[in-house]
Amino acid sequence: MQMPDGSWYGNWGVCFIYGTYFALVGLAAAGRTYDNCLAVRKAVGFLLKSQQYDGGWGESHLSCPNKKIYTP
Repeated sequence: MQMPDGSWYGNWGVCFIYGTYFALVGLAAAGRTYDNCLAVRKAVGFLLKSQQYDGGWGESHLSCPNKKIYTP
């Protein structure tokens, strides 16, 4: 289920960025794009807000026990 901030929680890695990446890959495989899918637009917004100053994406391991809040 997509979170209100646009992310997806992933149970198998450090959580929200990884889960959101795989959700976007699946949506793209189903023909969903930024132009035709609100979930993709929300996910892109989450990733852009989460991007670090150096251009990368990092996430604290503390996101995993929270399961509801992305923790940079």
